[in-house]
This record gives sequence, C-alpha cells and structure tokens, in this order.
Amino acid sequence: MVTLTLAGGRVWDGLDGASTAGDVHLSEGVIASTAPEGARVLDVSGCTVLPGLIEGHTHLAFNAQPDWRAVYDGDSRERMLLRMQGHAMVALRSGITTVRDLGAPTDLAVTLRDAIQGGLVAGADLVVAGAPVTTTGGHCWFMGGEADGELGVRVGVRERVKAGVDWIKVMASGGNMTPGSNPFAAQYSVAELRAIIEEAHRLDRRVAAHAHGVVGIEVAVEAGVDVLEHCSFQTAAGSVKDLGVIAEIARKGILVSPTISGRLIDQPDRFPQRADLVRALFEAGCDIFMSTDSGIPGLPHDDIVRALRTMQAMTAQSAVEVLRLATSTSARLLRLTDRGTIAPGQRADLLVVEGDPTRDLETLERVRAVVAGGRLVRWEG
Repeated sequence: MVTLTLAGGRVWDGLDGASTAGDVHLSEGVIASTAPEGARVLDVSGCTVLPGLIEGHTHLAFNAQPDWRAVYDGDSRERMLLRMQGHAMVALRSGITTVRDLGAPTDLAVTLRDAIQGGLVAGADLVVAGAPVTTTGGHCWFMGGEADGELGVRVGVRERVKAGVDWIKVMASGGNMTPGSNPFAAQYSVAELRAIIEEAHRLDRRVAAHAHGVVGIEVAVEAGVDVLEHCSFQTAAGSVKDLGVIAEIARKGILVSPTISGRLIDQPDRFPQRADLVRALFEAGCDIFMSTDSGIPGLPHDDIVRALRTMQAMTAQSAVEVLRLATSTSARLLRLTDRGTIAPGQRADLLVVEGDPTRDLETLERVRAVVAGGRLVRWEG
C-alpha cells in the first residue's frame, strides 16, 4: 500500500452527478479526507478518477476462446490456478478491481481469493461461489458440483460453505455450453431450489441462480432465489419478455445480473430482443447490476469496459447511470459496502482514465492508473 495523492484531474464519486475538479488522497489502503504527510503525488491532469469497476459475473477458469473446454479439461490443477490468477490480473489492469467468480473448482477459487486478499499474488479482489450446484450431467457438471434431490443439494450447500465460498451458485436451467443440459428447461424443482435457499440462508450465504430459459426463470422466481444470473428468457426463437414474471421479480426484490456482453451490440439478430427485455426489467423497477459472463468464448476478462457501452445503447441511459451499475449500485446490491464510491474511509479501489467517462464511456479504455486496496498496480505516467 502507498500514501498517495492523485492530483490535478477530475473526480467522479460513483454516485449522482458529473465529475468535478479535485484531488483524491490515499493512506493505509483507504481514501483519506486530506493529503497525508509525505504522500507521493501523481499528476492526473486531463484525466478522471473514478471508483474501480465491479464485474458481477465472470469465469476465471475459462480462457475466453473457442477451445475453452479442451483447455479446461487439459489443465492440471496447478496450471488452472495460474491461469485463473492471470485472468484476474487482466481484469485488474483494465480497471476492474472486484470480480465475482461464479463457476470454478471450489478449492481453486477459494485459494486464489485468499492469496489475492493476503497479498501473495496480484489480481482483482474476488468474491467466489466455487463449483455451481448442478444436477448429475447438468450444466457445468465438470466443475465438480453435481447434487440431486433435496437432501443432496443441502449437502452440496454445506460442502461449499465449509470450503469457504462467499455465494452459492445453482444451475436452475441448463446452459448453452453444456451439450444435452437443455437451457430451455428447469434443472431443479421448486422444492429442491427452496432446500438450497433455506440451507444457504441458514449459513448466511445468498443464492445466485443461473437461469436462461423461461421455465427455469419461473421456477427460480417461485422458489425465491436472491439473484437471477442471465435472466435472458430464452426460447428457441430468441429472448422474449414475460411481463408477469418480470413484475414478480421486481415485487420479490430478486436481483438481476443480466450478463450483457461487449459483442452483443454487433449481433443484429440478438440485440433488439435482448435490449427490449433489459428495458422491461428496468421499467418494472428490478434491481440490476452490471455483469458480462466474461471467460466464455469471445468475452475476455476485461469485457465489462466495452459492455457498459452496450448497456447504454440498450437502455438510452446516461453515461453516469450506466457507470453506477458497475460501481456504487453493484457494491450496494452485492453488499460490498466498503467500495464502489470515492469517500473518506472507503477502500482505495480506483481507476484513472484519460478524458471524462461521465460524458463518454469510450474513455474507460484509456487507462492511466489503477489502484487496488491502496496498491498502485498500474501507472502510465
């Protein structure tokens, strides 16, 4: 950690309003109200300092390439752990200071999280779920999370909590990356999902449900999961919007992690339907935070930087509104109360970019500096 002042630029605090001229001071890993004695001063003239970005859904164990499964299956455990750390570093250097990993071998995810938090290796700060709870042969079964029946899924939750995970992830529907798992169908019954939720809540963990197909979403909503991952309302004909189910998501306060990718804006066959669905979620009053599903083919681990522009194109929100989805809103909804804003006492997770992202999101790709937990991990002086 360093004693540091980022001077001469503009500051956006992660909340309402545009950026304003000002300096940001850091001491002992947190943001300070005044310049610490003897602080190193970095001139960030022409730049904006903003909170580090929060990626709500990634897979550090996947290489983001078409050969992902062959690479995954061919890795030794040691090589996979190194790969995951490298991907966490790619995210960090792009300005993503917090990553929520929702699918990796449990012991590797927990080991890497602890190593980063302990300063043993560098990378974005991790929130991890380990191997998703899935049916025998279900979506992502190869991660080691198969569990069947109400007793089986309760045991699965207990095993993950014992291992030290932060979240419980369940595959409520099949998925597109596991042949034969059927993304349009539910994998678990309402009773089985409720057993998972009851066990997780008893142990102070929240439940994130992968749900693509309409039926899987309906079952997850009826059971009362905490977060819907993807929530894409997939059918064989593409995404649809069921306004009744969407209203129930909002009424129950179920969070939505929509996994919006940077490449989606260039897919005219998918973009209009998905945009219509995302707008409907916002209009219904659903609580939404930013996520991408990075790590799957075509989505590098810094994809959120471009995905924010896709979200803006979908919703016609201002740059500030969209930025909040990956900073203060993500922090609030994910209960990461020590980050997501720039204020005295908050964790010193900061991104410095040339230009002003509250006016133009493209400036997020012009990174000048990244600070993570008070450590200067990138500086383009």
